[in-house]
Amino acid sequence: MEPFYEKGELDINIIPIVYQTPLTNIFDLRLTSICNLGIRNEGNEISHFGIETALPIFFKAKQDKKESSKGLFVAPIVSLTRNRKEEHNNVGLWVEPGYNLLFDNKFALSFGLQLGGTYFSYDNGQTKWGNHFGVKIIFGKWL
Repeated sequence: MEPFYEKGELDINIIPIVYQTPLTNIFDLRLTSICNLGIRNEGNEISHFGIETALPIFFKAKQDKKESSKGLFVAPIVSLTRNRKEEHNNVGLWVEPGYNLLFDNKFALSFGLQLGGTYFSYDNGQTKWGNHFGVKIIFGKWL
């Protein structure tokens, strides 16, 4: 949700393809596709598309870099998107504290809260900064 959205308006990522791989025993690289359905009072349509890049830093180091990551983490994030509905490009900078649950069959469930700011660059030349708050839930399988 953005501060300028009316009551009941929000965005939902409808094609959340996530690629995450360990870089070291505590650092991962996570790439997430963004294709948001804009839920608006005047009608719903695809609003944003882009990519999010995160570097989750896990508090407990793994014995082997190749192991799947789990536990408490904090991730700096950069997000680059185009909002075709409101006609602006965005650069998001935020931090995501979260927790990654890993199950026996290599399925994982990750929860995170995103806090930070977004830079809006409108097609008409106007620019501004806005606050960002997001909830991130990822379900998937480590390959």
